[in-house]
Order: sequence, then C-alpha cells, then structure tokens
Amino acid sequence: MDVGILELLRRVAAAEAEIRLLNVYQGIPIAFPAAIVYVGQNSITVKTERYQLVCLYQERQTFIQYPGFPAVIRARVERIEPLALQASLFEFEYMREGIGERRQIRVWPKEGVTGELQLSDRTEAIRGDLADISLDGMGIYLPDADYYAHIFRQGRKVLVSLRLPGVFHLQQPRRYDASASGGIDRYDRTQLRLSTIHTPAYGSDRDDSATIKTVHSPEIEVDGVISNYYTEANTRRYRIGVRLQPNELYRSIVSQFISQRQSEIIQEINAIYRLLTRETGALR
Repeated sequence: MDVGILELLRRVAAAEAEIRLLNVYQGIPIAFPAAIVYVGQNSITVKTERYQLVCLYQERQTFIQYPGFPAVIRARVERIEPLALQASLFEFEYMREGIGERRQIRVWPKEGVTGELQLSDRTEAIRGDLADISLDGMGIYLPDADYYAHIFRQGRKVLVSLRLPGVFHLQQPRRYDASASGGIDRYDRTQLRLSTIHTPAYGSDRDDSATIKTVHSPEIEVDGVISNYYTEANTRRYRIGVRLQPNELYRSIVSQFISQRQSEIIQEINAIYRLLTRETGALR
C-alpha cells in the first residue's frame, strides 16, 4: 500500500470533505459521495448510499475520486455494514488515467442477445453474442478466438444487425393528407418500413408532426468499425469492440433500451440491499 495515499485520505477526513466512490454495475456507472468517518493504520471507514454499498459488496473494490488527488485510487473492500451504510476500505493504489471517464453508459443485456456481423469481403454473416451496448459502441463475443482473430482486425468496417428484447416506441411521420394539396397523393409507402421510420436523434425534441408506433423487439442495423479485440480475463471469451456510426433508428431504440435496463438495475440493487440488511453485523 502507498502510505502517501492514506495520509491524503486522512487530510480529507480532517477537512470533513467528501470523496467520490465509483463502481460499474452491469455496465451502469454508480458514483456517489462518501464521508470518511474513520481513518486507521491501514484502512478507512466510509459512509455512502445504499446503491454504492451494494456495488462494494458485489465487486469487492471501488475507485476513489477527489479533486486534490494526483490520480484515481483503487481500494479493496474489507467489510461492509449495511444497516449503518458503512464500508471499510484498504489496500489503496493509484490507477492509470481514464478510470471513471466513460463518455457513454454501456449496459449489459439481461438476457442473451445474438446478432450477426457482416464484413464486406465475406458472403456469410458471422454470429456473435452481445456483451454490452451504448449509443456509440458495442462489445460482441465471438465463439472461436483462433479462427476469428485474423478476420476481425482493428479498423475493419462491419455491419451489425440484432434484435434488442423489449417494447419500443418509435416516431413515425404522419400520412400525407392528399386533400390538402389538391388531390395529389405524394405519400410514399416505404415510409412504413421500419428501416425508414424517422426518429429523432437521442436528446432531440419530440416531433409533433409524427405519430408513435409501438414495436416489439425490432431488428436494427448499424455500421461500425472494429476498434479492439481481446480475450476477456474473467470470462475467457473472445470479444471484439465496435465503434458505431449510429443512425436515428438505432439511437432511438438503444436509448430506450438503456433506460429500461437502468430501471431494472435500480430495482435489482434495491432488492440486494434489502437482503443484505437482513443480516446482522458486518459482512466480509
């Protein structure tokens, strides 16, 4: 352990300032303030929110952020006290830059999602399992690292198609009123095709001239570029990362999917916390 880190934490505690704890739960960043209530010889005790506490229990580690620190600090979890909303942290170390700077929320699917990847120089599509997804990227597991490692090279363009589970609400242009233009019907029936439905970009204002269409597990296609590939340490599965060029349909569906998963994850965290508080004493 870096003794200098503990001294910095001691100064924060003396100033009665708050640190910020960061964890990632199923792809969702969970970050809440924490007060340092005790500083020992090799550890500190912090008080934080229930959502953060569940993450500490599940991951057995957390990342500490504070404006005056030279870098983000990783700490291991020694024990937690659910009823008191407290946890003891130890084994501190500085981490590389970039921790806690993810630009987009990247969620894990609750159930298995299989997609197809199409490369321009291959006639057959290659199937893979969705690892996680965001508005501008996704991770995909492939079945055979030895076979696919030379195919999915960094920088290669790929077309990804998949169906996300759930019910989605998509904006659809209103049908053109022929009577308003002297009887000339310029309505194009291709507007009803899912791939051509007009949907606003994520975060844009609602289009009042459009109607809402409810779709169950729609198929989406999106272009992308292979950004990385590696074998995951914890799962030992071969995974590729795809940096996407999202269209409006993709953004509309994925933003709703992320919102749905956030709600599910919050419910799950609350359920885990209720289970933890049934135990007495500290949990290691």
